[in-house]
Amino acid sequence: MLVIRNARVACMTSAQALAGDGPLALIEDGAVACDAERIVYIGASAKAPAASETIDAEGALLTPGLIDPHTHLVFAGDRAQEHAQRLAGTSYLEIARQGGGIRGTVRATRAASDEELLKSATARLRRMLASGVTTAEVKTGYGLSVQQELRMLRLAVQAGTASGCEVIPTLLGLHAIPEELSREEWLAQVCNQLLPAAAAAGARGCDAFCEQGAFTPAECRTFLQAGISLGLTAHLHADQLSDSGGARLAAELGCASADHLERASAEGIAAMVRSGTAAVLLPLAAWFLRETPARAAPFLEAGVTVALASNLNPGSQRIESVSMLLAAGCLFSGLTPAQALWACTAGTAKALRLDDRGILKAGNRADLVVFDTRDAAHLPYHAGVEHARVVISAGKVVYQRERCCL
Repeated sequence: MLVIRNARVACMTSAQALAGDGPLALIEDGAVACDAERIVYIGASAKAPAASETIDAEGALLTPGLIDPHTHLVFAGDRAQEHAQRLAGTSYLEIARQGGGIRGTVRATRAASDEELLKSATARLRRMLASGVTTAEVKTGYGLSVQQELRMLRLAVQAGTASGCEVIPTLLGLHAIPEELSREEWLAQVCNQLLPAAAAAGARGCDAFCEQGAFTPAECRTFLQAGISLGLTAHLHADQLSDSGGARLAAELGCASADHLERASAEGIAAMVRSGTAAVLLPLAAWFLRETPARAAPFLEAGVTVALASNLNPGSQRIESVSMLLAAGCLFSGLTPAQALWACTAGTAKALRLDDRGILKAGNRADLVVFDTRDAAHLPYHAGVEHARVVISAGKVVYQRERCCL
């Protein structure tokens, strides 16, 4: 049995909207005991069960493993020059019209070998793991053919196994239109061939890009309804560049999450309250594109769960740092440090409908992080530095380093 003692244990069992450290539900001088893959004890260090292995947290913050609920990390190619073009004033849509954007990544990804894609995706996941992320949702969307999308699903799962960071594979079936097919042909292939094959291959979620210049609400509805009928958890890229009705559509379909939401309407937020759909905010992506990030307050005030995600991808967000994400959640979206940390644990678990992690309670999966600080506020304050000292996944230590001076 593994026991972590002498910790400030952040259980994440209180309400997200509380002030100060309220959302953390802290246990001072606490301990967590793990037997195999599960948590068996949370409470005072003095009453912790006998251990075969002990970690002394030395008063540091102990949290659930962090969860990233929105990534696109299986890809090839480099779009740094596109970033430079945007900085010089070229729009995202103009770059796409010039042959760049998503289709540029599709060409590079298709041309890369399995070994190249697996190596790069595994390296990204290992860096995320070293920052405290124990679960990451990984979307397809850079294959844009039935076989290439299934290949991306397979490689995402393999990268998770190789890295020690569990992957939740999601079919982003409606991301863009392949250059070699018409819109109608691709939509038919996605719904009739790709979705059933992806479900059979182990996909756990389905997602679509609902936006002007991407896919219409009607097209997204058809695709997501088909995915839901196959048992997949539905998500939606919603209201990023315009109020396209994405939040309302996600709520109507009972999606687990609506993601982006920079331009979500009050009506859309109210619909999300009724459906229990989580709001996944991506402030680093909005900052990277020099857009205005979504604010958390309208969602929290309405009673919507707010989650934070990196949106790690080759075109519009290449920052892998968890501390930068927490800082962006605070500085751009208006969360307190405790709310932002809750948004990366309990909030993200809800956004992926993962009932066995994200909060610390007996019976849950033993995914844990010991940070190099006692104070949750230090994580977004000292941004750009990763503070995880010990990372535990399913009861096993998968990353550990010496304590450092902050």
